[in-house]
Amino acid sequence: MKGRYFKWIAILAAACVLGMVLLGATADREVYQVRQLLEKRSNIMEKTLFGEITYDEGKRQLKEVEADKLYRDDVEALTQFEDTDLERTRAMDVIELEKKSHVYDRMSFYGKIKWTISGMEGVYDEIYEYDIGVSSEDGEYRLISFEARD
Repeated sequence: MKGRYFKWIAILAAACVLGMVLLGATADREVYQVRQLLEKRSNIMEKTLFGEITYDEGKRQLKEVEADKLYRDDVEALTQFEDTDLERTRAMDVIELEKKSHVYDRMSFYGKIKWTISGMEGVYDEIYEYDIGVSSEDGEYRLISFEARD
């Protein structure tokens, strides 16, 4: 009798461990996807602003990683900046990225990013915290908001 209970307890414990591993793998995959989107967005904006790709190509590439208001805001920003107004981003390092919520096909993340900038004063680092919104509609992840925290 005792062995039978032990068998069921062992099976339930194994199922719980497997469930936790699968949930962890899903969360890790989502964080990885968002990290990739942030890096792609930064790279596209940089290349477009400094003339390495055309405005139309930049818009097309942004459409693959962004949606909604963030896409409209970034396209507008691309039309307003000139090369002389900007400092180059040498690197973007996502220091921390944590999922805060997931409701239907919308997720929110907290992110801390270190930017390495090349400007008039030389190369320097700046660290900012962000609230990041992501849509996961039809299994495709797109950034929908990227706001610096105060």
